[in-house]
Amino acid sequence: MSHLKERKEKTCLNCQTEIIGRYCHVCGQENLEPKETVWHLVQHFFNDITHFDGKFFATLKYLLKKPGFLSLEYMRGRRMAYLNPVRMYVFTSAIFFIVLFSMSRPEKMARVMKEDQEETQKTTHSLADLRTDSARLQKKLAAADEEDKDDYRESLEKRNIEIAGIKKKYGDTAKQIFSNKGLDSILAAAYGDSLSRSNLSFVQSKKFRKAIRTYSKASAASATTENFNFLGVDIDYNTVGEYDSAEKTLPDSLRDGWLRRFIVRHGTVVKQEFEENQQLFTEHLLENIFHSFPKILWISLPIFALIMNILYYRHKQYYYVNHGIFAIHVYCATFIQLFLYMMLYALRNATTAQWLHIVIDLANFAIFLWMLIYLYKAMRGFYGQGRGKTFLKYFFICSLMFVINLVLLSTFLLISVFSV
Repeated sequence: MSHLKERKEKTCLNCQTEIIGRYCHVCGQENLEPKETVWHLVQHFFNDITHFDGKFFATLKYLLKKPGFLSLEYMRGRRMAYLNPVRMYVFTSAIFFIVLFSMSRPEKMARVMKEDQEETQKTTHSLADLRTDSARLQKKLAAADEEDKDDYRESLEKRNIEIAGIKKKYGDTAKQIFSNKGLDSILAAAYGDSLSRSNLSFVQSKKFRKAIRTYSKASAASATTENFNFLGVDIDYNTVGEYDSAEKTLPDSLRDGWLRRFIVRHGTVVKQEFEENQQLFTEHLLENIFHSFPKILWISLPIFALIMNILYYRHKQYYYVNHGIFAIHVYCATFIQLFLYMMLYALRNATTAQWLHIVIDLANFAIFLWMLIYLYKAMRGFYGQGRGKTFLKYFFICSLMFVINLVLLSTFLLISVFSV
């Protein structure tokens, strides 16, 4: 009910019908004075979305404290006392994603990722470091199972070739520091020596061949080219033509496969578009991925309801719509719980009081545990099956939805990457 003053005239302003009471019995409009203030507009906004006159908080209480209760009430036709499920979903998801996007800004995440990548690329090795690592790998190889021995053997062989190359060029007491690219150049020199001696036995390992391919292509690319990473692949070329030329200089055994070739060619085009600005590309990519989350959940919701329909197909009193309402309530509860978790996390970062950190950590742990068992409790409350059957179905639906959401996320990730 609105807080505006009721009109004395008993004629509906909308359809001109004579009114008995406060509402028109023909069109349903409330007979109020048409003049409104800004505050009334604000009140209308919140009332229309959430029914803050009591419905929202009553719905919220039952949603969090009694999983499955609201879905059961809706199925029984008791709906006026609670907020409409669809409206609840729209409101809770909107608030959740607004907070999520504001707390996880793509530009900040891209900057952190770039700093981490630069720190990783600074990794250097001395001859002593390589010898220490070789000894470590030797011990790992001796203690490894048969299925793991090949990987350790390859890594050890690669390290020993690097050590031998450094000793040959700089001596047994070399003090130089070598980057990963510098070590690849040593492997490339060893590759050339092996070809000249027609001794190809030690160059067959995957790690060695990958290092040689990386170094050979980097050498063929322009010296002024900055590193650009695309789907985990370093793009070392300014143009697609430059990449094709580099491929032709390599033997067939070292050329890229069709998938890597497709990624590198598209990555080179993206690199040209963003003028070799890795951070700008990452910002656009993260922004696309973040805005894909609501779509993923919107797609997965009816799939979730369909799976519940299949799991409870013997219960003829439940229709697909009932499972859909149940899914909406579960998703709404998840949004609210994650919202609370994020708010507590933000409060923890904003304060330095150790006792408050402990309290917040305990509260977040409690929320996490409740999120884990919420679906199980909701299934028990709504469908009323025994604990054993409910737990098996709970485990199955969680596993299956994890795979489905992972597939959807991967699909939208690829769409985001190739649409940047």
